Amino acid sequence: MDTIFSRDVIINYLDNKITGEYLDSSIQRNLMIISRNVIYTNLENILKADVIEMNIDTKDSKIFMYKNKEKVNIKSKQ
Repeated sequence: MDTIFSRDVIINYLDNKITGEYLDSSIQRNLMIISRNVIYTNLENILKADVIEMNIDTKDSKIFMYKNKEKVNIKSKQ
């Protein structure tokens, strides 16, 4: 089953928060993709990217930008 959410997506898990504008979740593929203005925060860091792809079972993730010349931005909160 695939589920798509758009506009103001917020994912909270323990001390982690991911926000973005679009979420595509597929149980069949064990995959969650959140994209467009993605911001991931935890107790120590703030990460900004275009896309986070996560395997739902293993929690393995890919974080990237759409354009190869742009870079994922990671900033310490301290």
